[in-house]
Amino acid sequence: MKKQSVFLTALAVILFTSCEKEVIKEIEIEKTVYVNEDFDPEKSVVNLTFNHQINNTTLELGKNYTDDAGNTYAFDEIRYWVSNVTLIKPTGEAVAIPNSYYLVEKREALYFHGVNASNSEAHVAPAKTRESVLIGNVPTGEYSKIKFAIGVDPTYNDNFAITAGELNINQMSQVASWAWNTSYIFFRTKGTFLPKGGTIADALNFVTETGGNNLYREVELTLPSKISATAGSTNEISLSVNVLSTLKGLNVAEFTGQKAAGWSADPNLAKYTKFVNASTVDDMTTISDNVKAAIQLK
Repeated sequence: MKKQSVFLTALAVILFTSCEKEVIKEIEIEKTVYVNEDFDPEKSVVNLTFNHQINNTTLELGKNYTDDAGNTYAFDEIRYWVSNVTLIKPTGEAVAIPNSYYLVEKREALYFHGVNASNSEAHVAPAKTRESVLIGNVPTGEYSKIKFAIGVDPTYNDNFAITAGELNINQMSQVASWAWNTSYIFFRTKGTFLPKGGTIADALNFVTETGGNNLYREVELTLPSKISATAGSTNEISLSVNVLSTLKGLNVAEFTGQKAAGWSADPNLAKYTKFVNASTVDDMTTISDNVKAAIQLK
């Protein structure tokens, strides 16, 4: 069987061939991520990139940014599930990509689940940025739109026992506090807020989370030009995510989410005092809608 290769900008992708199946892999330092266990070389690949930005500049973790009202923000983390990718042809035909569930993140180092203050230094997941995902097995043809969701659909959100794509209970909770008891966290930011005119003593460390089937949000975007998926080809789709706008209409000082029992012992979350989570549904809804609006074509 003929060996074929697919090359991506700034990504190493290798196509291995055997008599039974062909596998496309994205090689990372810490692990091997299978784009698709049964990659079909007669189909195509899309490299989908989420560029996290504030004020039209690339987001830098820990850097101070000022909003239009004069408040200052610094972010420690942005992390979310991208799921159910669908490409749409000019005719309107929608082509759903099976098993398309991906964890996108830009974050500082995190402690593994179960770590406490006494053993934290030995159990650290290093800082990670993963803003591009490879979508394999795209059928050949021309496409003019892309659709995907932020979050996890009820089929999988309501049942941790079944998996698809990157969805896995171990993936979700591999680091401390990246889990709810009965469902996936859809979207999270962590950071520090300083109101206009405030001093260091007024700074508030915050965590925002969304989840729940009602907050599953679909994003549909019209591509600036059609992409042509041909056998073995790779197309690039680049999006921008306005991180600061995910907090539009909210005041961190007024967050009233409850700090779950045990979080104070979690080195990842000990410093945070203001929360949006399952106990503040209205604020979660606002953030979910903001996230949908924040994602645009770059």
